[in-house]
Amino acid sequence: MPETRILRGLARALGAAPALFAQAPPPVEVEFITPPAPGGPLVVQAKAPPGTEWVVLFHRKAGEAEFETLTLARGEDGLFTARAETVLPTGVPIQCYVASKGATGVTTLPAEAPAAFFNLNLPASAEPEPEVPAGAATSPPPVPAPKPHGPLYVDGSASDLVHRKVAVPNEPTLLAAGQVRLVLQKDEEDRHLGFGARLVYTDQPRPNQARWTVGDIQAVYATGAHRLQAGDLTAQESEFTLGPGGRRGLDYTYSGQPTAAHLFALNTERQTGVTGLLWPVAGSEAYGGSLSRLWFDNALRTKLVFLSGRDDLATASNLVTAFALPVREGSTGALVVDGRFLANRLAVSGEYARSLYTPDAKVGTPMESDQAWRLATQWTEGGFSAQAGYRAVGQAFGTVGVAFFTGDRRVLDGSVALNRPTWGLSATATDERTNPTGRVNLSQAWNQSQSLDARVVLSPTATWRVGLRAGRQEAEIVANPLIPFSNSERSGVVMGFDLVLPPQLVLTFNAQFDQLRSMGAAATTGSSKALSLGGNLGLGTWGRLSPNLSWSRILSQPGDQQTTIANAFLNAQFSLIPGTLQLLLNGGGSRTVLATGATLNASTAEGTLGFTLDPYLRSLARGSLGLKARYTRNPAIAGIVEDNRLFLLLNLSF
Repeated sequence: MPETRILRGLARALGAAPALFAQAPPPVEVEFITPPAPGGPLVVQAKAPPGTEWVVLFHRKAGEAEFETLTLARGEDGLFTARAETVLPTGVPIQCYVASKGATGVTTLPAEAPAAFFNLNLPASAEPEPEVPAGAATSPPPVPAPKPHGPLYVDGSASDLVHRKVAVPNEPTLLAAGQVRLVLQKDEEDRHLGFGARLVYTDQPRPNQARWTVGDIQAVYATGAHRLQAGDLTAQESEFTLGPGGRRGLDYTYSGQPTAAHLFALNTERQTGVTGLLWPVAGSEAYGGSLSRLWFDNALRTKLVFLSGRDDLATASNLVTAFALPVREGSTGALVVDGRFLANRLAVSGEYARSLYTPDAKVGTPMESDQAWRLATQWTEGGFSAQAGYRAVGQAFGTVGVAFFTGDRRVLDGSVALNRPTWGLSATATDERTNPTGRVNLSQAWNQSQSLDARVVLSPTATWRVGLRAGRQEAEIVANPLIPFSNSERSGVVMGFDLVLPPQLVLTFNAQFDQLRSMGAAATTGSSKALSLGGNLGLGTWGRLSPNLSWSRILSQPGDQQTTIANAFLNAQFSLIPGTLQLLLNGGGSRTVLATGATLNASTAEGTLGFTLDPYLRSLARGSLGLKARYTRNPAIAGIVEDNRLFLLLNLSF
């Protein structure tokens, strides 16, 4: 049986805003199935929530700067799958993350990607050489692939402004930046030792910033089921305790079966330099851990989580604010349950958490105890899937493990989807209430949203999409008659058409129409229309063209206030000498007609001629020389400002 590595997480930022909790999809599950024999294909599978349009794997070899992509294909059962037969190399560490697009936009797993990513290490093929019959002709042995260099990797870039039409006093003309990465690792049997560090340089630092700064440092030691990490890392436990986020500190994981454990001592705020690498700084730390166990032949998993800490926002790096910052403090405990039953068709997850918490210990706000809980279930069979979830958060509940946490809310959401090879249908609904208990002098809000989407495959090359949107919002300040109760209703329709003409032509058309009715101090209505057309035309080995056109109009009543915006953009890439000389072009223009009748026109154009230095560096490094010209035309208070600039570029990577 192939070894299976399962990575589960929430492909969303759990604490970014209350609305994200209302519309967040259920967890995205990603499964990497390593080949049964070394050198075989890696299979990547993703179980995404209903309404997901696409799932893409981003991957690169350790030490490389750019990610490559691998698109996962949707099956009739809604599962996205891809076989990396010849894409992912073996015998070298692979860094990867997953991105998906659904009803709430594009999300990534891990949520902090590409700053955070998963690490894979596919074993190289070790198959014995076939026997050669006597007298048969033999071919020379294959040339082994070059091993990745190391342990030092250096990337640098420089840009010199050699001409500008509109001079700017004291403007720096030479901009240089780069980084030095140190990657060390050693593997012996079931033991792994690794260390990575990144030193970043800029010759134009911000105020109070040094030219050389520490980007990130991480050390890891793993043996068997034990793993110890120190430095910059990503850790998460559950929605109501330790949410996803990049942190710094110490982390230990025991991944045994059926029992697993996790202990952590982490900084709650991002630190600079080498501060808090091994142990969190005082006043901004979270300590805790979890203990989980599998039951009923691994069908059910239970996990106990506990954390305690103090979060001083003033200790965060690169934080500038004119407001007094609170100091959060408290402890949180939770019981998390996840299960899969009936041959994985039924998935159930839930969490109950309780906290002793103060939102601002700095001003002496007393600690209060409160609870939060959530329950979600999903049924998947064939091309059909349905999901429902509910969460209720008490008004005094809080945690230092999530950057921005909003209490006192109740959220109900659900979705249903049916996918077939030639058509698909999905629907979602959300109901969120903030301050549902009606606490005096605090804002109270009620948001509802619904969507219905259909997809029809007209031919192997054409797909038609249509969707309906509806929503309602109500808000007020309880017991404050000076702020009248306000509400609004909105509805709309979206349509789209995708055309793929192999081998290298893709066209996408989208149209959206919305209506808004608002009643507050004064009743207003509005409508908007938006059209867009984009595509990608490949020119074989000579390059590609990517045009984009868009138009929108917003109408508000009373007053017949109308605003119209039109945009046209083009990105192009031409290979003048394949592998040696490239020309990159991008630019476009926009025209805005305001409700006052005033017209604003803006345009920009940029061209870069790049010369590849790789053949002259004898495979020791990668590099390029470039000449970039930029033209801009923008409206200003005193009229139109036109400018053109010319740059010399240099990029090196070793």
